[in-house]
Amino acid sequence: MKINIGKTLFLTSAAIAPLLTGFTTAAQAAPADQSSAPTANAESGVGEIIVTARKRQESALDVPVALSAYSAETLAARNVQTVEELTAITPGMNLNNSITGSARSDRSQTALIIRGMAPSRGNRTSSTFINGVAVSDGTVTGIFDIASAEILKGPQSAYFGRQTFAGAINFVTAEPTDEWKGSFSALGGSRSYVDLRGAVGGPIIPGILSFRASGRYFSRDGSWKNAAEPGNTLGDQSTRSGTLALKFTPTDNLTVKLLGMVANDDDGAGATGVILPSQSNCDINGNPYFCGTLPGLTAGQPSARTEVTPGVAAMFDQYSPMFSKDENIDHFGMKRDSNHFSATVDYETAGGVTLSSLTGVNRTSWTVLYNLNGRASPFPNVYTSGPLAQEYTDWPLMIQHEQKDFSQEFRVSSPQDGSFRWMFGGSYLWAKGYESYAQLYFFDPNSVSSAFSSINENKTWGGFVGLSYDLSDQFTINFDGRYQSDNIISRTQSGAVGYEKTYKNFLPRITAQYKPTRDMMIYATYSRGVNPGLGIDPLLSVPAEFVPDLEAQGVTHGVKPEILDNFEVGVKGSLFNNRLTLSADVYYDIWKDKIIEQTLLLQRPNDTPLFVSVFTNLGKVTLKGLEVDMTARPIDDLTLTLAGAINDSEIDRGFCGTCQTLSGNADVKGNRLPFTSKYSIDASGEYSHDIAALDGFRGYARSEFTWKSGVYESEGNYAKSKAATNVNFRLGLRSETINIEGFVTNAFNNKTYTSVQPNWDLSNPAENFGAYKTMYVGLPQLRTWGLRVGYNF
Repeated sequence: MKINIGKTLFLTSAAIAPLLTGFTTAAQAAPADQSSAPTANAESGVGEIIVTARKRQESALDVPVALSAYSAETLAARNVQTVEELTAITPGMNLNNSITGSARSDRSQTALIIRGMAPSRGNRTSSTFINGVAVSDGTVTGIFDIASAEILKGPQSAYFGRQTFAGAINFVTAEPTDEWKGSFSALGGSRSYVDLRGAVGGPIIPGILSFRASGRYFSRDGSWKNAAEPGNTLGDQSTRSGTLALKFTPTDNLTVKLLGMVANDDDGAGATGVILPSQSNCDINGNPYFCGTLPGLTAGQPSARTEVTPGVAAMFDQYSPMFSKDENIDHFGMKRDSNHFSATVDYETAGGVTLSSLTGVNRTSWTVLYNLNGRASPFPNVYTSGPLAQEYTDWPLMIQHEQKDFSQEFRVSSPQDGSFRWMFGGSYLWAKGYESYAQLYFFDPNSVSSAFSSINENKTWGGFVGLSYDLSDQFTINFDGRYQSDNIISRTQSGAVGYEKTYKNFLPRITAQYKPTRDMMIYATYSRGVNPGLGIDPLLSVPAEFVPDLEAQGVTHGVKPEILDNFEVGVKGSLFNNRLTLSADVYYDIWKDKIIEQTLLLQRPNDTPLFVSVFTNLGKVTLKGLEVDMTARPIDDLTLTLAGAINDSEIDRGFCGTCQTLSGNADVKGNRLPFTSKYSIDASGEYSHDIAALDGFRGYARSEFTWKSGVYESEGNYAKSKAATNVNFRLGLRSETINIEGFVTNAFNNKTYTSVQPNWDLSNPAENFGAYKTMYVGLPQLRTWGLRVGYNF
């Protein structure tokens, strides 16, 4: 890797220079209200963050699990509102919203990549949770009233179950209190950026029943001008969401918590760019392609035609009857409705044993309409005519998607004050997803066509146990395990079962932890993760005469689960009378049976070739890395944070379809996985001080710096994006009730691509659909100025 040291140091200095005259927020335990940046902790030292990584409340420094934890104060101080923003500030994480090859950059679907474990197409390696309840679609745009956010790294299957192969993200929401409290905040910024949030709560029946209600309205225009439609922008977003939480404590030993959340997203066309074949800088086996750092966009980009023509309007009549008409889209972009409900019940017996129940229901439905060719085509359409024909060779595509799930967990936990602590329980998750599409293709004489895509269903049962034993005051052994049965079903449009398979696995985690002092811990862990297999049988998708040839090339019936063996050593603790907290770990992982997509050439009896795409378990990858997270408070008015990660990978066995069509060689042994940064850094600082002229107010100045190295476009490692550097500045006043802040984010106007995906030139009628010639790229939010005001009562 080649790093521009001079530029990186300059930008780091720009972000940290204010630290020398003062900057950052101390991480503290989560408050009831976090709509504005918090008042600085009056106590010396760094505050404590409580997490639930092992299904119980513990200090983040006491949990022998690699994690990044953010308090409500930190999230508010950095104005982190979305999973995308959380990913951006977390070293060792990347987000890719075009990993499915869809050539779009929007909020409809995103792939979270932890520790460089880029998922196979259509199979996530990490999952999202709200208060421990799985959200099978991963959509959490409606959540904002957050007490803390936990990013757990490495396999979390023992406690969190399905699809936590690389890790998990758990959002903990603010709870109702028995005191009347509330908050309101308003943000206004450049490009019509508006974010209004409010929350209020208190007792309904004092000491027995309390509530908390919150609402949010968010909207902003995209950062990028649409070159095809002057006056319009790409990347417009808006969200309306609300939550209602109830807490019922009829007795001292029974607590019932209910949470409901609704959200609606209504976005414009995504900010996507296309690197054109004319920008190619290398030749691979006679095919023009891209090598080294990817170039910028040419003049006239990004661009998209978003007019609803008669042909596009006709697509709206192709909605699948499986979906509600109330969620239809009438413009280019994305529309989504999501609902979440959860119920948590905890009952503590006279002996201190806790009986717990966790119930969750989720439903997400979205429709996206975009141009599959990624840009406004320059080619006139001379292939079709009539009232529905496009003027240019654009390729509008509409996708409908619905995901719903139900989950139930029961567990029994021992008292936590003994030398032997235990927990056991069982869980069930049912999830079902539907998808269909309609398109307007310039080569199709019928113009508009539609098709059913898939119905995928899974039923997952699990039993789990967690055991901890203190061999001494300093040495503890932990054993966690889950036995899981994963029933995967693929259905036809009529609902009939097309393919069904059940996989059963035992998922252990063994941890030894040693405390050389009261404030320091060293731990070593072995854990196993399993990622579900796919609900397809590759050998049933081809004519029977080709099955022996496919079996000879390693293709099997079904696509079995992926296996990850994780070895990890870490250290956590505090130093200098809690003025410095430290968390660091190194890991070594072996990823076996990795699902890969192969394009195989078969020979028909008449000697004409047949290309088939199949998924197989032929991949194997070795991953290793280092992760560090530090917070320091050298003086009471100054807090500094520094986090970094090195996430390396080496493909031991794999197949690269992009490479095969480019060079004729699909072997990528020794290469790195795509779509993920090897190096990443996050640093922040804040200095705050009492203002004598304003009683009760503190002034503060804050800066934030993130840097992530570029990502490769494929397993071939031919081309990669530039490193992304982002710097934010904030200046404000705060008291216990009021916060006023001016800010600038992305101060140096970083334009590094957020995602890269090779593809064909789908605008060009002469495209032969051989080797990829273009690169579809996601575009970031550009420099934004603004003011935010918050009030707590």
